[in-house]
Amino acid sequence: MRLTIIFTCCLFAAGAAFAQAPNSNKDVAVKKTKTGPGPKSSGEQQAVQALLQAQAPDDVIKATDNLITKFPDTDFKSFALEREGEAYQQKGDNTKAVVFGEQALQADAKNFDADNLLANITAATTRETDLDKDEKLTKADKYAHDSLDALNGEKPWMYADTQWPKVKAMAEGQAYQALGNIALVRKKNDDAIAAFQKGVDASSDPLIMIRLGRALAGEKKYDEAISWDDKVAASADAPAQFKNIAQNDKLRFQSLAKSK
Repeated sequence: MRLTIIFTCCLFAAGAAFAQAPNSNKDVAVKKTKTGPGPKSSGEQQAVQALLQAQAPDDVIKATDNLITKFPDTDFKSFALEREGEAYQQKGDNTKAVVFGEQALQADAKNFDADNLLANITAATTRETDLDKDEKLTKADKYAHDSLDALNGEKPWMYADTQWPKVKAMAEGQAYQALGNIALVRKKNDDAIAAFQKGVDASSDPLIMIRLGRALAGEKKYDEAISWDDKVAASADAPAQFKNIAQNDKLRFQSLAKSK
């Protein structure tokens, strides 16, 4: 599943400036208003801000439940439910993650993050031996394409114009990652390579680079696979864990190349 994204919330209350969550890489512009979308009261505004600033999964779950319980008609309902789904996915509870992802889509059918959450979880948890494999993969495929369709539509109101291109690119990468994983389960390696390539073209996500390298190695294209591992190693944004995985993959691919 995609890395949890910590949002930056710009709360334009009377006399208020900006509130920023640490390590944020995606912005949500939230204007307090009585007529348009956004918090309708200072209490709701504070509840939204608490959710945006929450980072640990249990804190996200608590903040989401607080927001939706106190403000059941909040314009942030779908957003909050999707974040709660991500929190449960982080905790290793994919069943609850799917439940909240589906609830997020019920609240907003164009929630591309919810589509991506469901697409990636379904693709990652479907096995070749599953009797309902085709049904699951068809569902995951639809989620991923629904995400791409939503991303090519109108910009959601909560995102600032300056941040939307980055948000869109990251989400597109996640949709293509799911499509790549779906293709792998279907044993369509060429389709997986094409999907992962589109994913890295969109967002330069180091995890998708690793997946692309492995898909290329599956076709014995070891030099190309190693080049992606090198890109992960050289990336300033790649976590150390991903760099270690890429290095181990590189060594394995070099060994396989010698034994061809």
